[in-house]
Amino acid sequence: MAASVPVNVFGEPITDATVRKYFPDKKEITRKDRAYFAYNLQEADKKHDEAQEYVLQQFKEWYGQEAATLITIYNATGDTLTYYTHHDFHGHIETPHKYTQEIQNGQWAAFLHVGSYAAVVYSGRNSKGQEIGWLHSWYNKASDNRKFVFTEVQWPEHYDSGKVWKYVESEMKINSYDNTAIGCYTIASFSKEYPYKYEGTMTLDSVL
Repeated sequence: MAASVPVNVFGEPITDATVRKYFPDKKEITRKDRAYFAYNLQEADKKHDEAQEYVLQQFKEWYGQEAATLITIYNATGDTLTYYTHHDFHGHIETPHKYTQEIQNGQWAAFLHVGSYAAVVYSGRNSKGQEIGWLHSWYNKASDNRKFVFTEVQWPEHYDSGKVWKYVESEMKINSYDNTAIGCYTIASFSKEYPYKYEGTMTLDSVL
């Protein structure tokens, strides 16, 4: 029996077959090629709109009084990203499907966090095939008008120690941030309007 597709991921995966539609004679397709196409097709087929509409509906069905963050993150790394770990400073994921376990190349994942102060890490590969961790973190509390983000690229084991979260907490200072490291790139920002939206993209530095 085929595995069911999570309802909180949006967009057809961008694979070797996608690249060959544009370059049928290309002999070798690399992770960079797949990442490049994914990065440039972030809005294709209204998949980002669908992701945002999904999490907005989750927000409308939620009746809590705490701050809530509508989160959409995009995989343009050339391969599948896998959930690695997360940390809730305050609050929790409200959507019934929790953090997406896998985000295929070219897909948006969407979830609602209420609380709303947390971090999540996904693991994948850089262009050399090394395992990499992409961190996304956000600060959006009802008692504070400030909205902060922090995103970075690190080796996954960097997040294995509980001590790392104090460092992440200290880095949340502005409402948009980007980082290039270990052959990869990540960017994130908070919207200025309510309901507050966190949007992030993960890719390889060579596609920019």
